[in-house]
Amino acid sequence: MDSHRFEHSLKKGCRCSLKSLVLSYHRRGFTVVELMVTIAIAAMLTSILMPGLRAARESANRIQCSSNLRQIGIAMHVYALYNGERLPSTIFDNSDTHMPQEMMALTTGTMADPATSYQWDGLGLLVGDPSRYLDDPHTVYCPCHHGNHDFGVYQDKIKKESLERVYGNYHFIGDDDRETGRHRFQYDLSSETVLVVDGMREESDLNHIDGTNTLRGDASVRWWHDGNLRLRHAFTETTTDNPPPPLTYQELWKFFARPVQ
Repeated sequence: MDSHRFEHSLKKGCRCSLKSLVLSYHRRGFTVVELMVTIAIAAMLTSILMPGLRAARESANRIQCSSNLRQIGIAMHVYALYNGERLPSTIFDNSDTHMPQEMMALTTGTMADPATSYQWDGLGLLVGDPSRYLDDPHTVYCPCHHGNHDFGVYQDKIKKESLERVYGNYHFIGDDDRETGRHRFQYDLSSETVLVVDGMREESDLNHIDGTNTLRGDASVRWWHDGNLRLRHAFTETTTDNPPPPLTYQELWKFFARPVQ
């Protein structure tokens, strides 16, 4: 074999060996160490990003909650326009049946008095009235709610004939003023009057952790910040069967009307 052919054969052999080495490397895949390092990096990045994503989601949901309350406020103004300036009436706020803990109910369900059973009530009148002051029942359900009363539980029961009482996620102050003994009229209300806040039967009904959006008498919405979680702590020991006394609710509505110090 002459020198030229020898060199050509040597170069060809090198190329084949290099190609075989590359193919062998690609077939080898990850080692256990490389896989563990990749998983550790992914876990570390997830732990860094998750709090930010959670905060962004909570902020977006809070904005949606605020939008819900604005729509409820406008619907209440339109309701008042066609109902003698009165706020939506509720059976749970009259002298015979004073159950302020039930003021997040949309329907009465089964009542002791058959005449008041299976009726739309409170904020439910904005959803169930033939005039349809609120077109979408989702509006009375807060996207931040993590308790037992989300929209999925009631979407097939949102009708006044339902035997089960249907609840939304917002608590209504009612159409009667306990202090004055008179009805609340829309034209008397101001931005300092709080009409709707988070549900307040028990701790799980509070939609937000550190406060609540508040719907005011002029249909504006303000965030009521509770950095010390006093509201949440107030409902820690309460249950559906053991709700706070009525006086507590009257005090809470005054509390919401002023900013937290």
